[in-house]
Amino acid sequence: MAAINVTILTPFYLITNHLMSWRGTTVLDPTTSLDLAIPFMAWTVVIYLSLFYLFYPLPLLSMPDNKSGRYEALIMSQGLIVLFIISNIWFVICPAEVHIRSQALENVDTMHPVFLSMFEGLWSMDEPYNAWPSLHVSSALLFTLFAIRWWKGKPVLQWSVGIWWVLMSLSILTTKQHFILDLITGALVMWPIWKWYIQPMLDRVNDISIGEITS
Repeated sequence: MAAINVTILTPFYLITNHLMSWRGTTVLDPTTSLDLAIPFMAWTVVIYLSLFYLFYPLPLLSMPDNKSGRYEALIMSQGLIVLFIISNIWFVICPAEVHIRSQALENVDTMHPVFLSMFEGLWSMDEPYNAWPSLHVSSALLFTLFAIRWWKGKPVLQWSVGIWWVLMSLSILTTKQHFILDLITGALVMWPIWKWYIQPMLDRVNDISIGEITS
């Protein structure tokens, strides 16, 4: 499922991202005074990139190794695809340039070489568009919600992944990759997807599991 998701969703996002950059159109500038006041902190790129080295592998670490867990992982995979489709359609309908990336570029000369190489790799792939809702926040939230569900009875792990998701979400602001509106809408877009798409399917899987136990 991971291979299928990467094969489908990565080109989907990159094509939309570069297409919006090529168009160069901004329908909305969500900049607030707080966006401008939040300081650029280069070291938080390590937390920002945890989407790739922590949250994407998280299902492999947290999923129960049973039939129910595999069914739920399939639901999570489908939910991720739905999330990407909705978000990318919105990127096309309402493109917004993340122009505050200029605050990071102004600090290139003073950055530690390790952090600079991380930013350069990030900027080489990701154009400053596709601002809101933040897929960084929403996709990590999806993995976090499933990890919390699968780590039932393990409060230390549940709290740890929840707190790290908050830190990762805040890092999109301190790395100047997103606006505050992007963070908020990134979290909010998961609510209808979870409530009306994911949760009903999880309930059906739960009913099937209970039926197998009692039969």
